[in-house]
Amino acid sequence: MRYLFLAMILGALLVVGMFGLRGHKFSETPVEIFPDMDRQDRVNAQSRSGFFADGVGSREPVAGVLPMGFSIPDAPVEDGDPVLDGFSLPGSYFNSGRIGEHYGDGMPDGLTVDESLLSRGKERFGIYCAICHGASGDGEGTLANFGNMRPVANLHMPQFADSSNPQYRPDGELFEIITIGRARMGAYGGAIPAADRWAIIAYVRALQNAVKKAAADKGAAEPEPDADVSPQQALNNQ
Repeated sequence: MRYLFLAMILGALLVVGMFGLRGHKFSETPVEIFPDMDRQDRVNAQSRSGFFADGVGSREPVAGVLPMGFSIPDAPVEDGDPVLDGFSLPGSYFNSGRIGEHYGDGMPDGLTVDESLLSRGKERFGIYCAICHGASGDGEGTLANFGNMRPVANLHMPQFADSSNPQYRPDGELFEIITIGRARMGAYGGAIPAADRWAIIAYVRALQNAVKKAAADKGAAEPEPDADVSPQQALNNQ
């Protein structure tokens, strides 16, 4: 019986401790178990700060600092100036994949499909694309066999590789898909600079050409694509 009374007393203390002091007013600093970042050592935008001698909270960048991940264009975006190592801005075909209201096809002016571009495209494809689409672009990447990831686009299907197909995706549309995503594919516009997106597209076209050439040489149905097409081989298949 005494254990019952002890349990009742402990229960009452617990209830009082949890609810009995709610709404109590006092002037001392409250004890916060989880402050939820309500108070932070930061300076609000356009606010004064006693930390700095001049009292100005908004500080200019340190001398010599550079933006991370992109360069500042030499001309306004509306002039169509490509940001060769930057991220997409509206305007030119280079930055949008569109010519007017339509998707363009082919590489933008200033980009030449050479061994250097294909090497870069192969590297970036391996980093960002192969995990789902497979090293050869056949849709059999590592993630295709896990969870509810299928179907993953096989980049050698006619809608990707055959320009005569009614559902063909031209280069500009592929650029937009990489940039903003589509269906299950997320957006990579914030991770892959525009020039690298075009390099990836050039490498995908090289993979497709390699498969077509191999099929034509054998005079049979298209074989499984070679997962390790070198940039020089890709150029030879153009």
